[in-house]
Amino acid sequence: MRPQLLRASSILILALSLLSTAGCSRVSIAYNSADFFIERYAKDYLGLDDPQIASWQPELEANLAHHRREDLPYLARFFDTAHKGALKGFDEKRMHCLIDQFEELYRGHLGVAVNLAAPLLAKLTPVQIRALDRKFREEAAEDKADTDPAGAARRDRKRAERYQESMEWWLGTLTKEQKVIVQEQTAAMPDTAAAWISYRSGKRERLIRLLEKGAAETEVHRFLEGWLVKHQDLPPGLRRAKDRIGMRISELFVRMDATFSAKQRAHFADRLATLRDDFLKLQRRPRMATVKCSA
Repeated sequence: MRPQLLRASSILILALSLLSTAGCSRVSIAYNSADFFIERYAKDYLGLDDPQIASWQPELEANLAHHRREDLPYLARFFDTAHKGALKGFDEKRMHCLIDQFEELYRGHLGVAVNLAAPLLAKLTPVQIRALDRKFREEAAEDKADTDPAGAARRDRKRAERYQESMEWWLGTLTKEQKVIVQEQTAAMPDTAAAWISYRSGKRERLIRLLEKGAAETEVHRFLEGWLVKHQDLPPGLRRAKDRIGMRISELFVRMDATFSAKQRAHFADRLATLRDDFLKLQRRPRMATVKCSA
């Protein structure tokens, strides 16, 4: 569901991804180590020196504090809504709520990522900008090599495998029927790899031009926010594809729900409840955010 966007500006997403792969019992450790991982990622990806990192640390600390205070209540609410779905069933209404909540969460996380990335990017030296440009081009070439039409079947298979692996983490071993559902729903998702890579490459080129001309931090921030958070010029075809993918994910959960064994449902509910509780415990004043849709 998530497009491949600007990795250099998504440094917060790196830390958040640790939370989704670390396992419930390790969420607090991963979250409380986020500043270290984000700092290392920024330093390695952008080739920053120690003074650049040192001058950026107050921004990092302030944004992580904001995330803990403002975003963790929404994460707790999201997993609470999902927990109710695991117990009561994933119908169309509940999936609509979950997807809406996820979109808001992801935009919020990217907003923090933009806040962190803009001051770093605006202060890159000419040598660092050229190195970043080379890295972008190398990544684009690698990604493009994997998007030829002849490889569509292979991409479909890999996507199905990724979804199946994820579902098994949440549910336990899938039945043959459940594997077929995953394969059918993922196969119905549009193949947007080439379109996303083309879109991302164009935005990255514009970013490099901005940095080369010495754009101020406010201009860099405005550009990143328009691109990553607001999707101001996202091509209509990609907007439609994004909506279709969301619809297929919703259908996937509704179809899978009808096949859950009692053991799978209990396993799923337990994982979701643990994540909800962990995101509550990470807050200094635990609460779940009020959202428009929390069926």
